[in-house]
Amino acid sequence: MVGAILWVLFLEQWGLGLDWPIIRAWQDRFPYKIATGALLGVFLSFQWFLAVCRVSGWMRTAKALYPWHQTLGALAPALLFLHSTRLGFGYLVVLCAVYLANNLVGLANPSAFPRIKSILSAWTIVHIALSVLLVALAAYHAWTALYYE
Repeated sequence: MVGAILWVLFLEQWGLGLDWPIIRAWQDRFPYKIATGALLGVFLSFQWFLAVCRVSGWMRTAKALYPWHQTLGALAPALLFLHSTRLGFGYLVVLCAVYLANNLVGLANPSAFPRIKSILSAWTIVHIALSVLLVALAAYHAWTALYYE
């Protein structure tokens, strides 16, 4: 529920064009951009750690990480808001759209809705595909942001 509220709030503030002067001032500073970008990188890495555990056969660790994966995943819009209150332009719109879409897909986990558990396989494929695309776009963004800064 918290994740859905954060998702709607992010899109609402963006859609209304709300300006957050204090946050905007922070976001204009290079050290803040680096810090929040690194925080997003750590967040994505942690979220991927669940997949690494599952692929490596560390099921006990994966089972212990899953609630953390879900809880931290719900906070994704807040982390994006800290890094940028705007969606940007060009590939940044795609990056933000994939980030938010993956978060929305995560929030709609079929295991939380017993009547639609039959689509778990399709849901998993979509969630992982978006995650892979997200990592590729985030890596490209980090490279271009640091290279041109």
